Amino acid sequence: MEEDDGAVIKGGEFGLPRNLEGMSVNSLKDYRTALEREIKHVDEALSHRKGVAAGAEALFKS
Repeated sequence: MEEDDGAVIKGGEFGLPRNLEGMSVNSLKDYRTALEREIKHVDEALSHRKGVAAGAEALFKS
């Protein structure tokens, strides 16, 4: 990734990207599993917020 990539800059707010140097294969697999769970959690939160926003829009359009 390039340094100018917005994801890299924004990711710094969350301690990302993480230095993977020196991590064992098992630790890397566990870390990946944890990240996948977190992505699912974020996707669920986004879906919920989109529903709330759609409901609010519908309420105020009436």
